[in-house]
This record gives sequence, C-alpha cells and structure tokens, in this order.
Amino acid sequence: MENNICPVCGGLGWVIKNNGVKKCVCKYSEITENIFNRMNIPKRYRDKDLSNFVPDPEAGHEFILMRIEDYINSDDYEKGKGLFLVGSPGVGKTHLAVGILKEFFRRKGIVGLFYDTRSLLFKLKSSFDGSSSAREILEEVVETPILVLDDLGSERLSDWARDILHYIIINRYNDLKPIIITSNIDLKTSRKTEGDILENTLEERMGQAIASRLSEICEVLPVKGKDKRGSSLTEIK
Repeated sequence: MENNICPVCGGLGWVIKNNGVKKCVCKYSEITENIFNRMNIPKRYRDKDLSNFVPDPEAGHEFILMRIEDYINSDDYEKGKGLFLVGSPGVGKTHLAVGILKEFFRRKGIVGLFYDTRSLLFKLKSSFDGSSSAREILEEVVETPILVLDDLGSERLSDWARDILHYIIINRYNDLKPIIITSNIDLKTSRKTEGDILENTLEERMGQAIASRLSEICEVLPVKGKDKRGSSLTEIK
C-alpha cells in the first residue's frame, strides 16, 4: 500500500508552500485520469495530444492541424458541425481525434465520448436484450456533447449494425450534436469513368441517406502520410 502513496504530499493531497498550501500534482493526475475514463479514451491514446502530433509537411499535416484549430476555436460544434478524418491505417487519425476531444475539455470544459465503432457495436449487441445497460450506452452515445466514432466503416455491416449506426447518426444530426469520425474509406461514392462506380465507401456500406447527412455536417479532411505504426517497428534480423 505504501508504494501507492504520493512521495510529494505523503497522500495528503496538499503541499505546503511559502504563501500557504497548494493542491498536489497527484490530485490533478487523478482528475485527468477520471476525465479520460469518462471520455472512454483507450489507454494507448491517453498520452496523445494535438501538441505531440508530429506533422509531415509533405503530407499536408500543417493544413489539417490548422483546420482542426479553427474548428475547436469556432462555434461550429454548437451548430452540429463535425469532422470526417479519412486516410489509410496508421497515419494518425485516431491520435488527432483524441487530441480534439482533449482540447474541447481543456478550452471549453466539454466532456465528450470516444468509441471505436466495432467495440461499440459489439458492446451493444452483447447486452442488447432489452436490458437497461444497453439502453444507457446507446443513450450516452446519442446525448454526449461531442462524439468520436473511430474507424467507421472498416468492415461490412450487418442490417442490425447499420440500423444502430443510422439511429445514432440521425438522432445526433437532428439534435445538432457533432460527430468526429475517422475512417479508412471515403465518404461519398464517385465515378472513375463512365459507368465505373468507385465502391468501398461509406455511402455504399451505409446508404445514401446517411452519407448525405454526414457530408452536410462534417468537413472532410483527408489525412495522408506514412504508416506511423509500421515505421515504429525495428527490423528483426
């Protein structure tokens, strides 16, 4: 037990200064950890911030960071406007989305919510038997001031999963509640040549109605660059 006692304040939570007492840094750490838990930020991303996102000038990351700053400092979120971060795996989309959530809390005191889309659907399905827990999860996702849906559209959706995501997106759209989305696939379907439709998009997987709503409320920010996960691995000889 003694190993868990803060060496600075001895577990009191306060330290004596020349001009009185001051809350110990351990208490601020507890507050921060509690906020991260409320936001459902994964432990792997607890240390991720906009300030420690390393931009790649060749990939246009400075522009992405500028648009994110503009978004956070504006009142667009109050109008239900969000962001759609799209790019290949490992380019830093989740890092940016977590950083946005943290900055909204730091600057505006807004506590948002993070969910990996597949984890959310699995969590709902495993308890979706009319139980209060499933309803509470769904209500929290719909009502949170700012929602991050990470990795949306990464796999083919069942009718049930599509209906759940439709419910979440349509309710937030109608209530002017913003969504920050990360995805590996484009939002809208386009044509490469006459009669040649580019599939594997959110519009193809979730339907035109949802894609149309998301394109209305979300600014699409293509995040390019190298796979940062792969670049962190050392070669094994």
